[in-house]
Amino acid sequence: MLRKITTSGGQSTSSASSSSSKRSRLSAKLSRSASRSTPGEGPCDEEYVNPLENVARWRLSANALALRSGASFAFNWGNRSAPAPSSPSRTIYLDSTLSEWKGKDAIRVDVYEPSTTTQPSKARAAADPVKRVGVINLHGGGFILGSGTDDARWACAVVESLDAVVFSVNYRLAPGYPFPTPVEDTLDSILQIHARAGEFNVDPNRLLLSGFSAGGTLSLAAWVILQDPSRWGYVLSSSPSIAGLALFYPLLDFTTSRPVKRRLCVKPHETLPKSMTDLFDASYIHPAISYDNRDDPRLSPGLMPLEYMERLPPVHLCLCEMDMLLTEGLKFADNLREAGVTVTSRVVLGEKHAWDKPPPFAPKASVSVEYQAAIVAMRHWLSDDGAKLTRADVGTVNDQTRVADDAPLDTRSRVERGERDEGEGEEKREKILLPGY
Repeated sequence: MLRKITTSGGQSTSSASSSSSKRSRLSAKLSRSASRSTPGEGPCDEEYVNPLENVARWRLSANALALRSGASFAFNWGNRSAPAPSSPSRTIYLDSTLSEWKGKDAIRVDVYEPSTTTQPSKARAAADPVKRVGVINLHGGGFILGSGTDDARWACAVVESLDAVVFSVNYRLAPGYPFPTPVEDTLDSILQIHARAGEFNVDPNRLLLSGFSAGGTLSLAAWVILQDPSRWGYVLSSSPSIAGLALFYPLLDFTTSRPVKRRLCVKPHETLPKSMTDLFDASYIHPAISYDNRDDPRLSPGLMPLEYMERLPPVHLCLCEMDMLLTEGLKFADNLREAGVTVTSRVVLGEKHAWDKPPPFAPKASVSVEYQAAIVAMRHWLSDDGAKLTRADVGTVNDQTRVADDAPLDTRSRVERGERDEGEGEEKREKILLPGY
């Protein structure tokens, strides 16, 4: 059974001194998270050395190419299963201006646009009778594989429900283009799509970001850079305003080793295999960076400073129970709430990382429900009523998936109920528990 955990952020109405104390506690917690992890919580109790870090880059490229071929085959078949998603309405190419590897037309973008017969959504009509919402999407694939059309079902759902234009970005992939190039390609895409919004009848002030897995990481990391580009030596021609972020099972913290993340899972053996995550990390983080120095928010955006976190627009998180990234996702949602950010978070129980992608080739019913839940959140962000969600907005019953019966009781209750440790004097977290999903 899938349960929804929905939290709604907002500034405390308590006294100024209480608010200041709460902010200080959160700032200290974020500082600790961005520094060396404590025993039992991070890499210092298991300083994992990735065996592929010293492998020749050509070998990593060969392995990545083989993985891409298999993934491409799976997605091609998956996108043919009924009901098949539409193909992109057009493809555009953007320049790479920020990366070390600059180039003209280096970044392909698959564009999904509403048909002329599509009825305008309430979100669009409330703001502008002509201009549409723009959604810039980043695909997943461990930074080494994938393409913009991998998320065709998501793109089509957004187009149909919001009458939006979806730009699915094909950032350049590691190991050929390691960190920070994929982040910089994402930022380049945001800047250039914002500048060209008029070509697509998109309101440049109503841009949303979405991303899956590595794409969620890149979306959030690019947003962080927009807050203070000079910190990393970037000179930007503009500073687009982002209206919200929908992130599906993102990687938020590279300072914690993969073995530690697996150990925190309900079923460690259900997570992505070591051979795959070793290839992902060695390909993307090159030259190798010690865990101590992986707190750069472009790499670990979940560790962004409080001053950035407080500026975040509304965030929607969709996490998976059998995913090594679940713990950091739940922690990030809690930090956002404490920082006063509007956040909705949902946990898909009994499912692994990227459960919405093939195999199986035919998507599960729960996928459509989760996509619509994210769209509901996006619609609220864009409405005149503001971003706060109500109990009635979080979805309906669907029991396509069930939590594993042998999952540890303490983990099941924590995930299902949305519980967390309550700090002294903190407001109790709102819990929304629906009887099925």
